[in-house]
Amino acid sequence: MTIRPLNLVGGMTVSAIPDMAKVVFAHGLTSTFRDGFIPLVTHLPTFRLAAQEVKEAGTALDMVLDSRVMAMQDITDEFGRHTVFERGLTALTSRFGVVSLMAPWNACLKQFSGLVTMTNIMRAAQRVTEGKGTARDIRNLASSGIDADLAGRIVKQYAEHGDEQNGILFAKAGDWADQEARDAFRTAVVREVDRIIVTPGQDKPLWMSTELGKTVGQFKSFAVSSMQKTMLAGLQQRDAATLNGVLLSLGLGAITYWARKTIADEPTSEDPRVWAVEALDWSGLTGWAMDANGVLEKATRGKYGLSMFTGKQISRYASRNTAGALLGPTLDMAGDAFQISGAIAADDFKQSDLHTVRKLLPAQNLFFIRTLFDRVEKATGSALNLPDTTKN
Repeated sequence: MTIRPLNLVGGMTVSAIPDMAKVVFAHGLTSTFRDGFIPLVTHLPTFRLAAQEVKEAGTALDMVLDSRVMAMQDITDEFGRHTVFERGLTALTSRFGVVSLMAPWNACLKQFSGLVTMTNIMRAAQRVTEGKGTARDIRNLASSGIDADLAGRIVKQYAEHGDEQNGILFAKAGDWADQEARDAFRTAVVREVDRIIVTPGQDKPLWMSTELGKTVGQFKSFAVSSMQKTMLAGLQQRDAATLNGVLLSLGLGAITYWARKTIADEPTSEDPRVWAVEALDWSGLTGWAMDANGVLEKATRGKYGLSMFTGKQISRYASRNTAGALLGPTLDMAGDAFQISGAIAADDFKQSDLHTVRKLLPAQNLFFIRTLFDRVEKATGSALNLPDTTKN
């Protein structure tokens, strides 16, 4: 059974800022603003009604299921009753998504992207039915299992049951008489939403489904899915939407770097090369490639990897030990525990060891109370008169 990382994921919401660019990446700037932002700003009640349709399709239910966070933490595929302690820890983990604001964030972004997706699917189906479909329309519908016949049936059901209010299309798929058309439409929406707001699924390698693989690969399934659903998809798409999405992702990645450093009360670099690497890392565009770079930098103490050009290891791996970077958070926590016990046994407990103790506390990394933990840590070190360096 993998650990329940209540002490590690408090900053997930800040790290997810680049998710906002993924809608542009998939549908382009024009559709994102026309079918998403403008209705959200000008007709919020209508937008909320349309968002309900997205939830009825079977996605954007993170406030209840917290499915994306659980999938990213690789703790969704376990079975059995387990012990009372394990079941309690599982319950705490599922509630932590709400406390960290990650569940509301995911729900809102999935509703937004779902609304834009539904509109694009419907319009593409209408164009294909009228014989005006572009190669992209046909390709996008086919990737979701919708051929010309199904597209025509979807358009027919929409004409009978759906309507348009304030520029927002209401499919009202729950009222459709053609069950196959309804299922195809909803399946396409869920598939596209999980691709846009990257939700790990069956796209991870088989070894990550074994007990050892789940332990070593914890938190890595998101990077694997991002490689498949973002980077490789973008290389195949190769259009203006991809370019706009990449540029916006990099910009939001830079904002994420700044936000995390500010929350941690640490200075940002003045080197533009560091900003460029950090923006690329936090953007999520490169998937597991940046994870591999982080492991390489950690294992070689920055001698190899992108740090060769910046002179500084990427910030995402700064607090991990070498074993944790390579073998996952369980080994990382075990290494921290041994470091603490060794310092106590050798009567060599110092400020850095106190920080290691703090890293093991639940919610210590929660972004809106992290400053409080920092102050308590500093005050405790001062009260115990802990040295900053190892005693001679």
